[in-house]
Amino acid sequence: MDDLRRVLGRYGFPGDRESFEEELAAAIGASPTNDFEGVAAVLRAYRHRILIRNSPEAMAVLEGAPRASTHEPRV
Repeated sequence: MDDLRRVLGRYGFPGDRESFEEELAAAIGASPTNDFEGVAAVLRAYRHRILIRNSPEAMAVLEGAPRASTHEPRV
């Protein structure tokens, strides 16, 4: 977990470290005794984000994806 925190701070998307801590705390709080599947899911998700962020192919796809417009269409 400490390695993931360190890597998120250096290689993650902006805000990932803070979001990770919030989601991790929520998962720990929601976990029954001796059942940390929710915590494991948070760890897997953020590990995956690091892999995506550091994959040139994945980032090229994300950068080329059309973005939602904030402007209302003219009628």
